[in-house]
Amino acid sequence: MKTVFYTLLLFGMWNSLSAQHLIEYDYELDAYYSNISAFIDLDSEHEITDATSYSEAKIYTDLFLNLLSPNIFLVEASVHPMGIGGLYFRQNHEAMYDKSKIEEFNLVKAVTAGFEEPYSLSFFVGNMMVFKNKANDYIGKNRAYMGLLVSIGDYSIKDNLAHWDRWVNFEFKLKGTREKDNRDLDWSFRVGSSVHENKEYTNTLYVGARRSSVDYQKSVWSFLYNSAFSSMLSVSADTFELTEAEIMLEKKWPLSWSKKMSFGLGLGYLYNSGVKYRGSLSEEGIDNHQLMLRPNFKW
Repeated sequence: MKTVFYTLLLFGMWNSLSAQHLIEYDYELDAYYSNISAFIDLDSEHEITDATSYSEAKIYTDLFLNLLSPNIFLVEASVHPMGIGGLYFRQNHEAMYDKSKIEEFNLVKAVTAGFEEPYSLSFFVGNMMVFKNKANDYIGKNRAYMGLLVSIGDYSIKDNLAHWDRWVNFEFKLKGTREKDNRDLDWSFRVGSSVHENKEYTNTLYVGARRSSVDYQKSVWSFLYNSAFSSMLSVSADTFELTEAEIMLEKKWPLSWSKKMSFGLGLGYLYNSGVKYRGSLSEEGIDNHQLMLRPNFKW
């Protein structure tokens, strides 16, 4: 009865906040990272800053200077469709999975590498700005925020197989998206720690960065305006030995028959030193060098 009572109480409080426009919802559909988010306003007395006219440097500076005055709490539930697809394919089509390997190159692993959890639940607290659209009041993904992020899950993926592993990531993160009529820009910088309950996974410290640009007016072959770059480096939290290093370059092609759609193809390299796994996971074998292919649509 207590559980039911607290659930109803929480549901009632959530509806009350929504009615007062203190909660905004957003979602994102992506082949690799799809999510639904709820932004809870922590400072209803002050309007969230409109940074439409700000330079990128001023955005970073103002977010940092206001870190001790958080104005937003974010709850996000995400799924990783390609990661889940890799799990399904290997579990249900083992023979075809084996045939997708050419010498040391496995096509399924190549298109799913880099996403090692099937899903996650995240909580963020920090400072946020918005980029308002002059045509309407809809904000959508037009936000920039900086603060502390905690993500949790109960499974990790290795070689397209899921292993029980209650894990938690702690991050300091800067993230932003600006969607203009003719150009979309995304950026993300993070530093954090990953802690695993499954002792066959090594606890790590990591740093990562990503930047993506799509310009619908520039040439579709422009690499400067239509591309993405991401990188990640992690070390063991105990010994500071290198566990993983990743780099990805992606070319994007705006689609001529759509104003806001593009196709991207990423080519990357993932190095695994072998320190990341212990016990039976280590004995299963480790691919130290992994080619990554990442086809994706953005809309």
